[in-house]
Amino acid sequence: MNSSNFPVSPRVPIAADASVIINLNATDDAVAIIGAFPNPFLVTENVRRELSLGKSRGHLCGERLEALIGQGVFAPAKLGPADQNVYRSLIEGGFEGTLDDGEAATIAYSVANESVALIDERKAKRICAARFPHVLVMSTVEMLLHKAVTEQLGEPGQRKAIFLALRDARMHVPHHALQEVIDRIGQDLAAECPSLPRSLRIACDSGVAPL
Repeated sequence: MNSSNFPVSPRVPIAADASVIINLNATDDAVAIIGAFPNPFLVTENVRRELSLGKSRGHLCGERLEALIGQGVFAPAKLGPADQNVYRSLIEGGFEGTLDDGEAATIAYSVANESVALIDERKAKRICAARFPHVLVMSTVEMLLHKAVTEQLGEPGQRKAIFLALRDARMHVPHHALQEVIDRIGQDLAAECPSLPRSLRIACDSGVAPL
C-alpha cells in the first residue's frame, strides 16, 4: 500500500461511509485528522440516517457526526437525479450484488460527482472496483497512515489514533497493510486489537515478529 497516494488531489471531494466515520470518532481526534487534508469531506444523507439509528441502541456516532457537520468538518451531500440509477442498482437484487443503504449512497455519489469513496467494507470495495473501476476507493487505514496525519498529530498521536480505531471501532485492515500498521503501533499495542487477525495478535503477544 502506498498511503502517500491519499488523496490524489486537494480539490477532489471525499465521501465517507458510516464505518469510516465510526473509526474516526473512535480516534478521539477526528477534527485534527480530517483537518490534515485540504480536501472537502462529505457525508450523504443516507449515512447520516444510518448512524442516527444507533442512538436508540446507545451509540453516539450519529450525534458526534452531527457535531462535526455543525463545525464544518463534514458537509452534507444529497443524491441527485444523476445518482439514483447507480444507487438503485446497488440496493436492489440478490445479496451478492447489493450493499446496505449508506455504502450504496456513498458509491453512487462518488460515481456521479467524481469523488473519492472512503469505504472500509470488503464487499463494497469489491463491487465498486468491478462495476465502477474509475472510482477511487480508499480506506480509513490509508488515511490514518498518511504522512499528513503524521505531521498533524506527531508519531505518538498517530500511533494512538490508529490503536483506538483498531481496538474500539474494530477498524478493518487489508492484509497488505497489516505489517505497516504493526510497524506504526508496535507489537504490544497490536496484541490488544481484536480487529487484527488472531494468529497475528498471538505472535505479537508472545514477542514473535509476525511473518
